[in-house]
Amino acid sequence: MIQQLNIQNLRGIESVTFKDLGRVNLIIGGNNAGKTSILEALTLLTGDQQQLQHLPALFREVDQNDEWNAFWPFLARNGKTKELQVAANQDHVVRVVGNSDNNNNNDLSIRRAGNGTKNTLIQESSIVSFTHKQTNRAETPWRLRILSTTQPTPKTTSELFNTAIPSDPDNELKLEELLKASIEPRLRRMRYLKPPGFKHHIVMVDLGNGTMIPFTQMGQAFARALHIYCEIFAHHPDILIIDEIENGLYHEGLDDFWRGLLQILEDRQVQLFATTHSRECMESAQRANVNMPAPTSLRYLRLDRDVEQPEKIIGTTFDSETMATAIQFGDEMR
Repeated sequence: MIQQLNIQNLRGIESVTFKDLGRVNLIIGGNNAGKTSILEALTLLTGDQQQLQHLPALFREVDQNDEWNAFWPFLARNGKTKELQVAANQDHVVRVVGNSDNNNNNDLSIRRAGNGTKNTLIQESSIVSFTHKQTNRAETPWRLRILSTTQPTPKTTSELFNTAIPSDPDNELKLEELLKASIEPRLRRMRYLKPPGFKHHIVMVDLGNGTMIPFTQMGQAFARALHIYCEIFAHHPDILIIDEIENGLYHEGLDDFWRGLLQILEDRQVQLFATTHSRECMESAQRANVNMPAPTSLRYLRLDRDVEQPEKIIGTTFDSETMATAIQFGDEMR
């Protein structure tokens, strides 16, 4: 698990350090404060080759024809590529550093080095080469999964479900219990089927009325929660990134959603980094965690612009107890 994250000269961030990170880390802050930059820094640090390849369009709107030119040259703050660095932990260090021989963006490369699993050394190597417009094999001690704000296709979610269930028979029962408790109390069972007339297999849902229906007819909240849980069950990630986690979830159901998610993150030893713009989402996470039999480590990573120096971004880590106090007195935490 990442206990500490340091980011230097990435986009608008000159230097930010988040210490004492938890199992669950909610990234909060105002508009243009750097929340998306934190997700990009984590992807640079822990992503594999395919994730790095898609990074330009993961969290931002970028024209497909200009992904490289519109993203990578602007990653380093003020074009200072040599000073770009993302580092995790002190005793188990993985660093991503920018490198440019002559400060020419055309020579931009991003390199990764550090300790792998069981303290095996990760040799420093280029993971992104702007000169050749390619990503390279990226060694990392963490398995990363990413959920952006782009809604996955029904086929993608259904295939993910079909990967998760056969790998462990208990996953099916657990998944149904989670969705029944947090989204749909009528849920009886789910099956991966190809109904007559369908081109692809799809997850079908039984609500106890004698007819199974496609999960896509259950609403966005059901689809969102189903996909999040299946990502965890199917891929067993060490780190899960979710952009705007509250998307599609009605605020009155957030407490139940968080109860299920917090428990499964702790059970499966998955570390979550998620952005949110919703005070209701932050408060729901806090309430759900307090009411757990064994509360997990919940942190709020807040980004603010310095009042006297607007170009400077400040990062602060709040623990669960501090957040509870803020909620009690109605303080603004976003």
